[in-house]
Amino acid sequence: MFSKFLDRLFTWSGYLAGVFLVTIAVLVVAQIVARLMNTQIPSADEFAGYSLAASSFLGLAYSFRSGSHIRVTLLTGRLSSKAQRVTLLLVLAYAVIMIAIWAYNSIGLVWESYTFKEMSTGIVKYPIWIPQLSMGIGVTLFCLAILEDLVNVIRDKVPNFEKNKEQMVD
Repeated sequence: MFSKFLDRLFTWSGYLAGVFLVTIAVLVVAQIVARLMNTQIPSADEFAGYSLAASSFLGLAYSFRSGSHIRVTLLTGRLSSKAQRVTLLLVLAYAVIMIAIWAYNSIGLVWESYTFKEMSTGIVKYPIWIPQLSMGIGVTLFCLAILEDLVNVIRDKVPNFEKNKEQMVD
């Protein structure tokens, strides 16, 4: 039940990442057209940069869940299945700790920007916590995805990134 909820959550996060990719394309085309008409769109480059960051961070959990992240199995492929499982447990546990620290600090950054009412420095003024929010949410979802797979491996189940990678190949 909770796994299906996370599945939907990560999928929608992936869709949102796609929306930000389309936003980048629209901004680039609009900026090209504006330059042809000897004008410019204020802060278009800034918004395209924030869209790139949002797309990257919001896509982390979805791409991890689908098995799209790069894994180097040169060494682990030569280990016994028990050693592979132990290695996977250690790597996932380490990843959860590291990504949880990153998520905590990302959310702290958003909160600090919100609390101090930080504004952008570009031509268009807006609260800086708004574009920062995509990083906090994306990294937190990524941490949840890794944590769920860690729990699956502890419970002697196949991690989602392995199941979904196999489904993509078939």
